[in-house]
Amino acid sequence: MIGDVLVSSIICNNLKKAYPNSEIHYMVYNHTTPVVVGNPNIDKFILFKEEHRKSKLQLFRFIRSIRRERYDLIIDAYSKLESWLTVLFSGAKRKISYHKKGRTFLYTDTIKMQTKARTNLGLTIERRLSLLSPLNLKIKLDPIPRLYITNDEKVIAKNLLSNHEIDRSKKLIMVSILGSSSNKTYPLNYISKVVDFIAINTGASMLFNYIPNQMDDAKYIYDSCNDSTKSQIYFDVLGGSLREYIALMNECDFIIGNDGGAINIAKSLNKPSFIIFSPWIEKNMWATFEDGKFHKSVHLQDYKPELFIGKSEKELKKESLNLYEQFDPELFYEELKSFLNFNVSNEPNKLMLDEISIIESSNIKKNKLTALVITLNEAETIESLIENLNFADEIIIIDSFSSDTTAKVIGECSNVKFIQRKFSNFSDQRNFAIEQAGNDWIMFIDADERITEDLKREIEAVVKDTKDIIAYEIHRNFFFKNKRLKFSGFQTDKTFRLFNKNYARYDDQKFVHETLIVSGKTKVLKNRLDHFSFKNRDDYKRKMEIYATLRAQELFKKGLKPNFYHFKIKPVYRFFYHYIIRLGFLDGECGFVISKLNSYSVKQRYIELQNIYDSSN
Repeated sequence: MIGDVLVSSIICNNLKKAYPNSEIHYMVYNHTTPVVVGNPNIDKFILFKEEHRKSKLQLFRFIRSIRRERYDLIIDAYSKLESWLTVLFSGAKRKISYHKKGRTFLYTDTIKMQTKARTNLGLTIERRLSLLSPLNLKIKLDPIPRLYITNDEKVIAKNLLSNHEIDRSKKLIMVSILGSSSNKTYPLNYISKVVDFIAINTGASMLFNYIPNQMDDAKYIYDSCNDSTKSQIYFDVLGGSLREYIALMNECDFIIGNDGGAINIAKSLNKPSFIIFSPWIEKNMWATFEDGKFHKSVHLQDYKPELFIGKSEKELKKESLNLYEQFDPELFYEELKSFLNFNVSNEPNKLMLDEISIIESSNIKKNKLTALVITLNEAETIESLIENLNFADEIIIIDSFSSDTTAKVIGECSNVKFIQRKFSNFSDQRNFAIEQAGNDWIMFIDADERITEDLKREIEAVVKDTKDIIAYEIHRNFFFKNKRLKFSGFQTDKTFRLFNKNYARYDDQKFVHETLIVSGKTKVLKNRLDHFSFKNRDDYKRKMEIYATLRAQELFKKGLKPNFYHFKIKPVYRFFYHYIIRLGFLDGECGFVISKLNSYSVKQRYIELQNIYDSSN
């Protein structure tokens, strides 16, 4: 596609810069050449045509022509079937591509593909530049894709605007009203609202970007606009070819609309952009040069992250039209207005590609940490817990209307946000707590847990540089009467405690022993959390009774009816499991007590479940 071809051309630009006497060939689909024509860093285009896909004979001839070139170096920026065959039979001395399972034998050098952008260049550009790393080039890499327009093309574009009597004293905005497919196209009724918003806030002239077979949709958008807006739209001003469109875009001041080739063309022409991303497109990939002023973008996930939790790209693509309907333009009007105010200034904007600021991600937005705690009658422990959390940027405590002095103790701590809310179940309470967090990165901790100094340092380190991980599990040390239990089923216990709230939510079907649903990569921290859950036998028994009640409600909702097996066999097995299979006997008396209490909890669960059925009849 156009965006891919433009972005990948930076490889050619940097190779020519490093090796000025080299000959550089660029293999592209034949319909994409207009965006790289005139690039002085490309000596020859190798055109991959439809006939090469359809005919094995034509493909063989194509590959043979590649082999005749006797290349010293091939860089494969895509690693797909057509390029595999080309690389395999090319005879090139050196072959570079991304590291993908089962394909490394094709290449002499493979690069691990980044999953998260480190700068505002965007992940797509950073990935392309990474393909040059094995060469150790002695130059400063140029990350900017560039378009080259002839003087004749510029004259044609200026004449087209003049013939339509467009007032060039006003700003001229290109609106990318349609995407390349329906699942990459912002709803037509919404884009017409955006066009009205632009008209009201700028008074600028506007051109619509569409191709002839999109005429009906373009006309629908135009007809849906206010009459005053229509007077600012020059609907029929179109380039007759892709090159003419490029020249026309060069005459515009900036572009707004759907992500796609038009946006990438504008950026390569040094034009500011405001992008509306499709729900299934990863913003991290194509939000290139984003600085919040010249280049800005919006994505539904920015406003409704809960819609994306646990969804794969395939699922998002399938649901994209429904998700688009929830992306009302009013969600991002403030961001759009800020962009317009900055770029419709009377002073000319001095956006120079050669001087563009490359901003480290950590400087764009420093990751801060919110510590979340759920409490009920924790007056004895809460003060020391708050002290233990002194490294967090924000501490929020959600209390279930404690009857002791918990609220009073917390009220004396100035660095805590305190909220009281009726308790329904653990998942519900935790999800509510997540919504209160002012930072993306959050850490849950219970009142009977403590973070060691080593774990604190590790948490601070991973939050500062999260890479592509969005959730961390933490092993726990369990203490019974201040004695650590090394067995009894706790030796391998771990739970999610640290995660990015935009990609995780607790399963609302689980009332107790809550499960975090994570959308992305996870990892386990090295250091452990200390869990002082068991003060004494009676304390732990009360806790098990609460858990049993909630678990019974959960099972009732699922329609499970208790029987002999649940009342008699499962409790016995639970004791056997903890005390024998999980080596509880090695923890001595404590192991026996814990195993017995866990067995009691199971039996109590089904007693509570039967009580629910009895009371419902």
